[in-house]
Amino acid sequence: MKKHLIPILYLVFAFTVNGQTQQYHSLMIENIALMDKATNIEEYHSVANTFQRFSNSLPDEWLPYYYYSYCFVQMSYLVEDKNERDRYVEEARKYLSVSDSISPDNSEIFVLNGFILQAYMSIEKMTRGMKYNKECLDMFRKAANLNPQNPRSYLWHAVQLLNIPAFMGGGKEEALPYLELALKRFKDFEPETDISPDWGRNYAIKKYNEVLKE
Repeated sequence: MKKHLIPILYLVFAFTVNGQTQQYHSLMIENIALMDKATNIEEYHSVANTFQRFSNSLPDEWLPYYYYSYCFVQMSYLVEDKNERDRYVEEARKYLSVSDSISPDNSEIFVLNGFILQAYMSIEKMTRGMKYNKECLDMFRKAANLNPQNPRSYLWHAVQLLNIPAFMGGGKEEALPYLELALKRFKDFEPETDISPDWGRNYAIKKYNEVLKE
């Protein structure tokens, strides 16, 4: 992956210095592709740093902050130390709050906020789960209300229900309809632009198959 980063960072530098905003989309597309292939801390850090450079250059664009946040919440699941996980989650939350201030009432931002809260709860399941479960589900409901076609709102609603015991209103029977709806929405989903959020399809298929096998 490193061999791809040098030309990207060079272009980001040129983009920053010369103000060549026409390069923004092509550079974002390339970095999103690297993000989608990332599998470890080093790779996520590299693409996150590039998104951070975009946000520094174009502070009024919500997507660089959004993707930077996404990288950090993913990294929180790749470490074991609880304090380190909390730091990743807090960094994700901080940048997403900037994204939210730029693009309020955005379905995608509500989904990612819920995803971040899930990561936060997973660090201390017993103490945080009970406290924040309703808030988390409310974020996914809000995301669906803002954009009923957003498949990620149903996917992560289902994931949260799978994290909740059946006697508390969760479990696979409650989650399955949301997973089915997520897959249906993914089938027809078209992102607004070529750099808009379009992640989660493969994970939805994976979770659906896991639930059917249980």
